[in-house]
Amino acid sequence: MVRQVLRNRFRFSRRQFRRLKVTDGVRVNGSFAYLTSRVKTGDVITVTLTDEEPVHIPPQPVPLHILYEDEDLLVLDKQPGVVVHPTKDYRDWTLANGLVHHWRERGEAHQVRPVTRLDKETSGLIVFAKHAHAHAFLSGQMANKRYEREYLAIVNGHVSRASGTIDAPIGRDPAHTSRRIVTPDGAEAVTHYRVEAAFSKASLVRLSLQTGRTHQIRVHLAHLGHPIIGDTLYGNEEDAAMWGMERQALHAARLTLIHPRDKSPRTWESPMPADMKQLLDRVKQAENK
Repeated sequence: MVRQVLRNRFRFSRRQFRRLKVTDGVRVNGSFAYLTSRVKTGDVITVTLTDEEPVHIPPQPVPLHILYEDEDLLVLDKQPGVVVHPTKDYRDWTLANGLVHHWRERGEAHQVRPVTRLDKETSGLIVFAKHAHAHAFLSGQMANKRYEREYLAIVNGHVSRASGTIDAPIGRDPAHTSRRIVTPDGAEAVTHYRVEAAFSKASLVRLSLQTGRTHQIRVHLAHLGHPIIGDTLYGNEEDAAMWGMERQALHAARLTLIHPRDKSPRTWESPMPADMKQLLDRVKQAENK
């Protein structure tokens, strides 16, 4: 059946099937077909995907560092200090505004669909899907833990263990709406880490996520006793001021995903940004004093 082919080979979601049913979006060999229609080897299935009514995001020329773009997805190297999507506190000049502007310049129109999100002050790699099928496919990879993400963080203190796993559930902090805490009744959260360089006052750590909870890396490193330098929500302002870091020293450095169209693995990397390189230099200078 058409439905089985689309589900098994292309991983269409239930929501997409409902959309195809409403829009009569399936053709077999050029003729209208139902999702329950039988198909055989050699048949050509054509699917027309129509977007839901788009959410209005005003186009604005936000600087974008685009590493890769095709008809299915876009990979950005995000600068710190920029919000991914409009919120009640940040309605304009987000990455989403910049993407709408970018696509309008190219004569394209897409809903802005971030597959992953980065905090405002976190830099590095982030992926956007350009249509509903790509978003469902890539989001499914995250749910099935096939989407690999690595981060670099510069943390306070000497991390003595060369590598390890932080397996600690995370939930909301009842005393602070913006914070998350490690709590027994929280959602499963697992972070793996490897120390790249350790000094007496700070360490460079590479981390990979097994789960993707809000603020997971920041919460787990603070729980470990090594909050990220510059992270005033989970660390303290005195440390940030001492090191001259104006944002949390956290960078999404590497990601690997399976492409939704050809099912091949794709990997992108982003070098450590200038402000974190400068911070690491200051850490090394302090070590030599």
